[in-house]
Amino acid sequence: MAKKKEAPPRKTRRSVEQRIADLQAKIEEIKVREAEKRAQADPSKRHVKAALKALDKAIGASKDAALKRTLGEAREMLAGSLAGGDVGELRPRTRRTASEFEDLATMLLAYVRSNPGQRGEQIAEALGTDTGTMRPVMKRLIADGKVSTEGQRRGMTYSPA
Repeated sequence: MAKKKEAPPRKTRRSVEQRIADLQAKIEEIKVREAEKRAQADPSKRHVKAALKALDKAIGASKDAALKRTLGEAREMLAGSLAGGDVGELRPRTRRTASEFEDLATMLLAYVRSNPGQRGEQIAEALGTDTGTMRPVMKRLIADGKVSTEGQRRGMTYSPA
């Protein structure tokens, strides 16, 4: 029995809009590749990447929990600046004023009272802030005995005391 030859699929012509869209996509790809090349050539980014590698090694080798936490925070700051593309502008954190600190403490305490048993990420998301901003204020509330915790690390939940 002879096999039937299948007809090759017919090619459809692309419209002008489709060709323009394809070309624009190629242009964007070229721009992204060029930006990556420039980033690789930038000495400050190379140094930041080397520092990240060194921090990773130090975190792995350290047995002290406090040192690991500090190194992790430094790594997060460097990684964030690398992703943001503003390596040349590493800025130190600005301190909050006492009134800003108290306002955040009041907001946190009110939220924890109305929503007990939530994790830090959930609270930060609900209040429109990040966990790094919230953490020192929450620690103060815990130390003052206004908030109690249950669980450990990222599984920790907060409730009013």
